[in-house]
Amino acid sequence: MLRLVRFASLAAALFVMTAAAPAHVKWPPWLSFESPVNPYDRSLDGSVLLVHAATRDGTPTISDVSGSAEGIVNGVRRSIPLKFDATSRPGVFALRKQWANEGTWLLRVSLHETTALVTLDALGRVSGVNITATFAEGRPIPRPVAAREIDSTLTVASAH
Repeated sequence: MLRLVRFASLAAALFVMTAAAPAHVKWPPWLSFESPVNPYDRSLDGSVLLVHAATRDGTPTISDVSGSAEGIVNGVRRSIPLKFDATSRPGVFALRKQWANEGTWLLRVSLHETTALVTLDALGRVSGVNITATFAEGRPIPRPVAAREIDSTLTVASAH
């Protein structure tokens, strides 16, 4: 009986410690991107990229993902909300082009507190991905993207 009580107490203590663990101990939502998109999958026609969204606590839905196209067109700063499409794969969302051909553009894609900046080349292809993060114990901990980071990334991209 004493052994059973000790085990139950230990199990309860472990549960409380796990539930109360700081956010950096649990892995945060994460984003990865697929580009180019499979040209043989007709359901993805017109997609610029696929967003792979992952969370520790289940499969993300389309309402968990948000974003905007951030650009400079003829010297004027532009921001366009993005609409993502569900795919046949859980946690994977298609993004079709919703921004102008003119100008310099990047994509800001978020899954809860995780945000990625996706840079595009002059032809509109993905040229890079950066998830803004700090590092703890060698692992990235996502942090919010500052407006100045978007502006500086656009400035550098428009200079090329």
